[in-house]
Amino acid sequence: MSPEISSIIHVIKKEAWNKRRFVLGLYIVFSMIFLAIAWNWPKIYTSSSTVFVDQQNILRPLMAGTAETTQVQSRATMANKIIFSQKAIKRVMESDIWKDQMPTDLRQIEQLGDEIRNSTQINNVGNNLIEISYKNVDPIKAYETTKLMTEIFIEESLAAKQNESQAAYNFINNQVQAYHEKLKESEDALKNFRSKNIDASENAKQNASERLIELKRELESVDLDISTQQSLLKNYQRQLAGESSFEDRASIDRENTLNQRIAELETRLADLKLNYHETYPDIVQLKGQIEDLKGQVAQVIAEREKQKGKTVNKAPTGETAQLIRTQMFTAENSLSSLQARRNQVLMLMDRERETLDKINDVEAEISELTRDYEVNQEMYQNLLSQRETARISMNIDLENQGLTLKIQEPAAIPVTPKGLRFSHLILAGLFLSFVIPIGIVYGFTLIDGKLRSDTVITHVINLPILASLHDVATPYDRRKNTINYMIAISAIFVVWSIYGIAIYFRLQG
Repeated sequence: MSPEISSIIHVIKKEAWNKRRFVLGLYIVFSMIFLAIAWNWPKIYTSSSTVFVDQQNILRPLMAGTAETTQVQSRATMANKIIFSQKAIKRVMESDIWKDQMPTDLRQIEQLGDEIRNSTQINNVGNNLIEISYKNVDPIKAYETTKLMTEIFIEESLAAKQNESQAAYNFINNQVQAYHEKLKESEDALKNFRSKNIDASENAKQNASERLIELKRELESVDLDISTQQSLLKNYQRQLAGESSFEDRASIDRENTLNQRIAELETRLADLKLNYHETYPDIVQLKGQIEDLKGQVAQVIAEREKQKGKTVNKAPTGETAQLIRTQMFTAENSLSSLQARRNQVLMLMDRERETLDKINDVEAEISELTRDYEVNQEMYQNLLSQRETARISMNIDLENQGLTLKIQEPAAIPVTPKGLRFSHLILAGLFLSFVIPIGIVYGFTLIDGKLRSDTVITHVINLPILASLHDVATPYDRRKNTINYMIAISAIFVVWSIYGIAIYFRLQG
């Protein structure tokens, strides 16, 4: 042991002996204080129960993909929300075990609720285990309260699951009804639009397209006839003016006949190209015929031009001139008729184009209405499927098959109190009643500034010690000290006897 520690122990012993009455008095006082605390310390009894929470029941794999069991929150968090809710605490306070202590003042009711909450503990003791414990000075009240809280937790958990699945079903059912109305509205809109535009069917579009093609062909034929009549008219005019002969007229008639034949073949060729490829035999044959006819036309024109330089024409007179004028008049009338026919065909083509534009607009509107209808129908079908899934989930929760809650370890009436007990405080009193007075004495030695040890002089003040003197006890002093020792031992014995009596009575109940 170091000199410093030995010096401190020596100083404490000396000061405790010098202040023995004070120390003995403090010892007795603190012993009695601890005894009184231990005697009046309330016994705290704790009752607990364990609840098994499981969602992995036999229905889950069987109903996979068909119904979803609603999820459970963190076990302890869920239990805290349920048990510490105002509804649950009120139910506990209104139970038979607490009814007699139920206050009438609202503030006192709130304080009692807070006391119940503070005395309750909820813990996760495993992956699927929740421990609910309640402590009280009354073991029966601790047991009944824990039992009731466990029942409340199980009932409210199952009810919360049922309410959740019921709310989900109601929401989806409302959505089903809303989309059913949307589906009916889109269907009615589609029907009404189609009934108002019944002439804009697919057949009508095809007929209009075919009619437009026919009109284009007719326009080409009319243009060819107009060109022919214009050529005839120019030829008649040239004949009348002496610029052309009857041979030129025959050549022009031949040219017009060939052009008409070419136009007919080109029309047939266009029809065949709509249904066949270029290598189709009829198409190849028609192309050859058209090329031959075009060659003949070129030959007729070349011969006519060649004859122009050889023949000298004179203006016709008499009946010949009258015949040419009659033919001119006939050609002019035919040309006027053809021009009128051409205008009529153009008007009909414009009308058919308007019809096609209208049909296209109607088809675009129908496509949009159909798309809306199909989207609503798809959503409606999906919601119907989800509603059936929600219905099955709701039935699972109504049958308490989605969540398994069972009491793994029921609450029991506690026999042994928990926490600090009488024996703990007795042992603490026997020990601390010695330590506290000695600690107080040592504290006095630190603050009064007196020098009580030569170690302080040599190590703290750094002064040399020449010699040290000690008190010499006389026979009287020794007798007096012996009496004081006997008094202290007697006081300690009395205190311990009182402790022993208290322990005996406590054990006897």
